Order: sequence, then C-alpha cells, then structure tokens
Amino acid sequence: MSVSNPLSPAAPVDLDDQDYAQQYSADFVARWDELIDWDKRAAGEGSFFTDQLLAAGACRVLDASTGTGFHAVQLRRAGFDVVACDGSPSMFERAKVNFARRSLDIPLLCLDWHRLDPRLLGTFDAVVCLGSSLCHLFEQDERVEVLKRFRSVLKPGGLLLIDQRNFQAILSGHFSSSGRYYYCGKSAKVTLGELNRSLCEFIYTFSDGACFRLRVYPVLPAQLRGELALAGFDVGKSVGDFKHVYDPMRADFIIHQAFA
Repeated sequence: MSVSNPLSPAAPVDLDDQDYAQQYSADFVARWDELIDWDKRAAGEGSFFTDQLLAAGACRVLDASTGTGFHAVQLRRAGFDVVACDGSPSMFERAKVNFARRSLDIPLLCLDWHRLDPRLLGTFDAVVCLGSSLCHLFEQDERVEVLKRFRSVLKPGGLLLIDQRNFQAILSGHFSSSGRYYYCGKSAKVTLGELNRSLCEFIYTFSDGACFRLRVYPVLPAQLRGELALAGFDVGKSVGDFKHVYDPMRADFIIHQAFA
C-alpha cells in the first residue's frame, strides 16, 4: 500500500480519474457481482433500507447509482416502485441482464446525474445513491450540483439516502474492508493504493490474479453533510455500517439521511 501524507496539499486532479464510466471496464463489471456476493450482502444489510424508506412513507424510489442492480432488485422485491439508472454503460448492461434473470421489469436508464430531470423522470418519494458513488466527483461544486439534481426529482419532504466510504478513518490510517456488509465475496481482496487529501485509490485483486483500480475523491463525512445542506437538504441522521451507534474510526461506510 502506497500512502502519501494525508495532510499534504491537494494534488491536481487527473482528468482520467474524473471519467468514472471509464474506470468501470467491461471486465471489471463482469466480476462485480462476484465481488459483492448478493446473498451475503442482503444478509448483512438486513431490512435497513426498507425500514428507512417505509418510515419515510416512500413508495416510488429512484436508485440513482444502481450498478449491477442489487438494491433495485431488493427494493422491488420489498414492494417499492423502483426506477434504476446508472451513468456507466457497462453497469447498465449488467443490471439489465440481472433484472431479466430474475424476471423483474424494472425501468432502467443509462443516465448521467447531470441529466436527471423531473420533466423526464417525474418525481419520487425517495432517492438512494449508494456504493460511495458520489465520490467519483472530485469538485465540490459538481457534487453540490448533483445533489441539487437529486433534490429536484424528490417530492417535498422526500428522502435521500446516500452513502460513502469512511474517508475520515481511511485518511487517519484506519482502512478496513470487513467483508460483512458491502464487498462480501471471498474471491477478491480490497486494498489501498495512492492516498492523499484529494485522491483515494482502491485496488481490487481477485484470486485468479486479475486486478482493477478505482480512483475517487475522499470526501469526509462532515464535508458531505455540509454539501447536502448547501444543496438545500434538511440533513438528518448518519449511521455507520447500518448501526446508529458506531465507532467513527472503525466503520467501513457511512450512510446519510437527508430530506428535500
């Protein structure tokens, strides 16, 4: 693991790092479900997202970063009216296959967040943006603009659930990938590569030697909460690894709740 000083000045952003769709190559996405292990991930999450959405009175839900479709499938099976979208063409194609295999007719769009528009999609009771997806945006102004887009497709009082890697812990030297909740598959290992205040590189190494990298912006939990407020949200609770009481230096992921 190569770790530069987290307190060092932010380095210039590489344009390739900002092209999130390019990072999700067809070969990498073909292994994504192997990395997740849908059954184990479902067991780790339990009814957390369903409970949050039901408590908010949600019926129509936008899965704004569906990836290969895991959460869209779980929410549809739980009875929600789900629309799924992703900006990565390879993720879009994989989600389409996964929906068909499960005989689920879930509306699916290959759509960049900047194109989210209530005139196209209608409005939703809730939006979920999971998988630490917003961290693919390196500029605060762009993240705030996307959060405003999420708010624009929410009904008044609608719920946004958005998660992120716990970069506060990572930048403090407490990186972990427990395998209990998010990346539950046993055939891959997740480690860190380059790390500083403006870049975090995750390395995914599979048992057959295949290796893939994702490079994202390490937005801190308090920073993301502030950006939610800048986008006009009423920021609610945050939880760590689906627990309301958690050690901020040990949780893998932080999940934020915000209301339009």
